[in-house]
Formats: sequence, C-alpha cells, structure tokens
Amino acid sequence: MQVKEQQRFKKLMKTIKNNMKCFYEIGLALKEIRDKRLYREFGDTFEKFCRDHMNISRIYAYRQIVAAEVIKNLLPIGNILPLNESQTRPLTKLASNEQKLAWQYALDIANSESRQVTSLDVIKAIDSVKTKTNLDIKQNKLAKIDVISVEFKKSYEDFFEVINNAMNNEWKTTSKEAIFTHLKALVKFLKIHD
Repeated sequence: MQVKEQQRFKKLMKTIKNNMKCFYEIGLALKEIRDKRLYREFGDTFEKFCRDHMNISRIYAYRQIVAAEVIKNLLPIGNILPLNESQTRPLTKLASNEQKLAWQYALDIANSESRQVTSLDVIKAIDSVKTKTNLDIKQNKLAKIDVISVEFKKSYEDFFEVINNAMNNEWKTTSKEAIFTHLKALVKFLKIHD
C-alpha cells in the first residue's frame, strides 16, 4: 500500500472503532438524561424529548440504554464486546452473571469458526446458558428434596394420614379450619427460623 492509502486505512479503522463504541456512549448519555430528568427544558416527558428533539422513538432510546447497561456489565470480562445494540438485545433477558457467561459462549462459537460474533451466536449461547441454568436448578431442587430424614418422612406420612382420616370422617374429629390454622403456624415457624 502506498503511504496515502495507509493513512486513509488508519483513519477508516479509527472511524470504525470509534463508531463501535457509539451505541454504548449514546445509551449512557440517554440514561443520564432520562434518570436526571435533564430533558425537562425540552419536554415534559422523556418520550416527548426523544421524539421532538432527538428524532428517535422512546423504544429506540430504551434499547440504547439497556444495551449500554449490558456493555457496562460485560466490561470487566474482556476487551471483545458486542459491536452493536442488536448483539446485546438478546442478553437483556438474562441476569448479569448469565449475560457474562452467554457472551463468553458466543465468543467461543465465533472463535471456533474464526469469525466475528453474530447476533445468532448470541442467541445460541443464551439457549446454552438457559439449558445449563435450568439443569442446575433441577439438580439443586432434587438435592434439596433428597435431604429428608427418615423421621421427617414418617412424621409427614403420619400427619397426611391423620388429615386424610379427618377428611374421610367428614371433619367430625378435626375441623378443616383447625388443620389450616396449624399448617399456617408451621409455615410461620419455618419462616421465622429460616
């Protein structure tokens, strides 16, 4: 390349890098304007300000704000960040720790094929995170269910049998209200001692 071409190339690369950060900076600016209500001089609502003075819809503004929040969350994990708002949009449905995991999965998918991350990579990564999270939740619930002593299980079965007998006896020996009262007291006791 000639010197002139190299200079032009460097300038174009700088423009690309600066504009990749643009949606993040726009989102942060819109968030501050909204949160601090700096729009008041130009309109009585954020929506009116966006429409009349920024020529953007409220939905677009909120997408930019949410995208900036996702980027802010991802900043500590590395220097390869989403290139545009559409890559962050699917991540907004996840908790912050899941966003980081999903973004790392998306990077891994793209790296395995030696290319840039796409929105489809992010969606695939989110599916993986959700599947993993659901599996973890199920395993955690199963682990909690398995931790039942023999004594507790026996007492529970006996208690259930007493309730069943009272029901079959048309609540003559023990009233339904009394059972509810005792169950509420038990739940309250457990909540207090949690």
